[in-house]
Amino acid sequence: MDITNIQGNTYYIKGGTNTGVYIYNDSTALIIDPGLGGLRPKRIIKALDDKDIEIKYIINTHEHNDHYGACNQFKERYNNAKLLSSEYSRLYIEHPELFSKYIMGGRSNSFMDGILKGKSLGKVSIDAVIEEGVVTLNEVDFNIIEFKGHTPGSIGVLTKDKVLFVGDLLIGDEILDKYDFLFLFDIADYKESLNKLKYLDFNYIVEGHGKRIIEKTDCRRIIEKHEKSIDKYLNQVRNMINEPITLENILKNIINNNKLSNNYKEYHFFKSSLVSLISHLIDLDEIMYKLSDGELLYYTKKK
Repeated sequence: MDITNIQGNTYYIKGGTNTGVYIYNDSTALIIDPGLGGLRPKRIIKALDDKDIEIKYIINTHEHNDHYGACNQFKERYNNAKLLSSEYSRLYIEHPELFSKYIMGGRSNSFMDGILKGKSLGKVSIDAVIEEGVVTLNEVDFNIIEFKGHTPGSIGVLTKDKVLFVGDLLIGDEILDKYDFLFLFDIADYKESLNKLKYLDFNYIVEGHGKRIIEKTDCRRIIEKHEKSIDKYLNQVRNMINEPITLENILKNIINNNKLSNNYKEYHFFKSSLVSLISHLIDLDEIMYKLSDGELLYYTKKK
C-alpha cells in the first residue's frame, strides 16, 4: 500500500475512494475519507504502522458510506482518533438508515439495504462537527470549504501545502467519460460549488474517485466538463417534456438513450438525480405538471 506524497506534508492513498493523508511533524496523521470497510483499511493501517504513524483525526467529506465506511476500523486501531464531518453529514453518517429512506422515497427494503449495509462496519459516531472556514488540528490550519450539491453536507479540505481534497465534487475523467449522469442532490448548489472552485487558491486537487492528481492548470477544463454533463441532461429533460410525460418515462428514456447500465441501487440513484434535475427546472419556472388518469405528468411551461 503506497502512501504517495503530493506536496509538503500532504499525501494520498489511491483506491476506489482516494484517501487523503496529512502527516504532522510529530508522526501523527490526519486522514481524509477512509473509504469503505474491509481489506483496504487494514492495508492502510499496516502501511501507517510500518512508518510509526498514528492517526489523530479523520475528516469525512460527506455522508456516503464509500467515503466513511471504514471509520470504525481506524477507531479500533487508533482509539483516540477523532472523527469529524459537517453537521448535515453527521446526521446521515450516524443514522445511515436515513440514506436508504431518502433514496427510496419511503421505507427501505432488503434489496437496497443488502447493497448498502454490507459496505459499512458498525455504527459510526462523529466526535466533532466542522464548518466552513479555518480549522486548527494539532496546531496546523486547514481550510474547510462548503461544496454542497452532490450532497447537502459535502465539504472540501485544503491543506497548507495547497492540496485540495474535493470529495465527490469532481470525479476522474475516465469515470466521467463512462458515467456522466452525476449523482446530485441539488443542481443549483452543485453549479455554485463548481464555480467557487474556479477561484480558490490551490496547486493540486485530489478527487474522491479518480486515477490521478489534478494540477491547477487542468482544473478549469475538468470543471467545464462536469458543467457540460449537467447541461446535457437538463437539455434532455427539456426536450422530453414538450409533451406531458411521467417521471418514470423520462428516466426510462434517459437510461436507454444514454445506454446507462444499472442495477437496483443505481436505478434509484438515477431516479434521485432526475428528481433533482426536474426540481431545478421547476425553480427556473420552466416546468408545469398535471394529474391525468392517476399519473403525474410534467410538461414545458408556456411563456
